Amino acid sequence: MAENFSNSFLVNTIYYLLNFEKYANFQDAVRQAAINNNFQIVLFSSDFNTIFSVETRHQTSIEDAVHARIEQGPDSDTVGARVDVNGVVTYWGPVNIDSKRYYMMLVDNENTYSQDDIAKLAEIIQLAIGMWNYVPERDATAELIRAVRRGNRSLVNALLEEIGIAERELEGVFYIPGFRKDDAIKLFTDFEEKYDLRLLKLFEQDEVAGIILSNPKQKVCEYDEWNELTRDLYKLGVRNVFALQHVTGTEGICNAFHAINETLGFVNYIFPRKRLFSKYELSFVGNCVSIAFAGGANKRNYLDLVKPFRKTPDKKMRELEETLGVFMLDAGLSTARAARIMGVHSNTIQYRLKRIREILGVDITATTIVPGLMTAMAILRIEKDALNH
Repeated sequence: MAENFSNSFLVNTIYYLLNFEKYANFQDAVRQAAINNNFQIVLFSSDFNTIFSVETRHQTSIEDAVHARIEQGPDSDTVGARVDVNGVVTYWGPVNIDSKRYYMMLVDNENTYSQDDIAKLAEIIQLAIGMWNYVPERDATAELIRAVRRGNRSLVNALLEEIGIAERELEGVFYIPGFRKDDAIKLFTDFEEKYDLRLLKLFEQDEVAGIILSNPKQKVCEYDEWNELTRDLYKLGVRNVFALQHVTGTEGICNAFHAINETLGFVNYIFPRKRLFSKYELSFVGNCVSIAFAGGANKRNYLDLVKPFRKTPDKKMRELEETLGVFMLDAGLSTARAARIMGVHSNTIQYRLKRIREILGVDITATTIVPGLMTAMAILRIEKDALNH
């Protein structure tokens, strides 16, 4: 009886999937097959963005299913791989359509069919995809992120409407170069779950870019939390993480990616020891790069602030200049941190800072002095590194 039931289920599914006279396209056919045979199907891009779905029962969310699939790792890359999602049994497998890789998730609503049945169902659906010449519509989420990176505001607004995201939900962007998807995707997924983040992601080649969406349930996720992810990624060889939060609306996120694009090649010259960058650091880097490359009186005015170091470039002066740069740009005005970075005793740093105050004739930690000195030291680093490459 069980075998006959399975055969009946598969034959009935084939009846709907291959009824070319009744249905206009594969989507209509598979939708009717799912409704009449009590299963669900979701097709994902290789980035796990939803491309097409037929949901006939709501016991869990697609987001939770994706997280569970990624948690299981490579074991779920085989056809019919079983993944439990909050008590709901899902079955996964890779699908190649028009030479592109996708993922298909199937759900047996009543847990009636065997794993073999689901594997056969997956094969039948793949066969039907080929017979219908079905090619999935573009990944609208991926297109949205590409449009934001290009600054195409009109297309961004059109895609937001298509996906169903309100402009008020846009809350930031992120970009991580040097990102091996297979190595780090689980770390990223764990990060999303831990802080209830709503992130749209696009993995391309060796980088990931995305948009941060607002979430009423979201826990506090600011610099320290992103820094936690940065430390984990650094172990995998990722050098920089750009997380620009509190930039809202279409204009805000497009401008944020513009700031990333404009400063990407210079952040490590100014902040060689820093790995996580926010909108504040990028704003500072952008201003310093503009001043350094524009030249003229404005640049000279900044460099005149540290002219004594450049006027007498002996070993002692170079040492003091380096100490000031580390203290200002790398150590956050902390003598203890500067000592750790330079590998010397904190008393040595304090002595050097005292000499710097005497040479410059100012209190280098005064609020009115710090911005100018930071900019001057940043310009010096750009001159020594970026302008010489």
